[in-house]
Amino acid sequence: MPMLHADPALIAQIVRAVIEAMPGASAPTAPVAPAVQAIPVATAPVDSMVTLVWTVKSMRELGCEPFLGEPDAEIAGRWLRTIEDTLDHMQVTKGLRVNCAAHLLSDRARFWWDTVRSRRPAGSWSWAEFREQFEHQFYSSYHRKIKEQEFLALKQGDMSVLDCERRFHDLSMFASHYTPSEQHRVERLRDGLRQELRQGLVALNFGTTRELIEAAEALEACLREGQQGQYGLGKRKEAEYTSGRPPLPIRGKGQFSQFKKRGSTLAVSA
Repeated sequence: MPMLHADPALIAQIVRAVIEAMPGASAPTAPVAPAVQAIPVATAPVDSMVTLVWTVKSMRELGCEPFLGEPDAEIAGRWLRTIEDTLDHMQVTKGLRVNCAAHLLSDRARFWWDTVRSRRPAGSWSWAEFREQFEHQFYSSYHRKIKEQEFLALKQGDMSVLDCERRFHDLSMFASHYTPSEQHRVERLRDGLRQELRQGLVALNFGTTRELIEAAEALEACLREGQQGQYGLGKRKEAEYTSGRPPLPIRGKGQFSQFKKRGSTLAVSA
């Protein structure tokens, strides 16, 4: 008997029909294509330049001004403290701090930093290293010693009480070991006031320098008014003498008393 060759397509249909007829069998589902895994696209690092520009702009809005490299430890110290406080307030990352500060250097200070940075062109600078280099150049022990001597020699002189207070606070950071407590600061500030103010305040107790300054301002205003009153009275008497008009009678000595007219003496009996 000749061998029959079955059609493969027919056999596949028969098998599929048998499987579908079996209890509990589910219809075959179309083959699902494997999920295509997302290929990570190579992106540039975070745009550090944009972040830097935004940070520096924000720092300037918060009061950070460029440092020009003035040879004054007071200016340099104030700038450095302002920068550090602002960086802490904004929570700027460590890797960005030096660049932010460097973008606020200008003129001679910028030239100095470019020279310092050229010594290590391939390396990055930490904030501690930047601070050390900055202090060595603009805020050295020699510079601080000069300001310390200015603090110890501070006197009010022709300054107002408020101006003297501002100067006192500006210089006190260079001589903190001379004012370890608020009471020491009160005594040091009081001793630098003018004599007429110091004499009026020495017997009083003040808990803070602010209390001392408020009392000194009030006393200064009173003394100023008194001086202006005496000056006005003197000018009025001068006008009376030069005009020839007799002055007002002195109480207890009759209607008139002896008085001096410029250039001569005239006695008038009561």
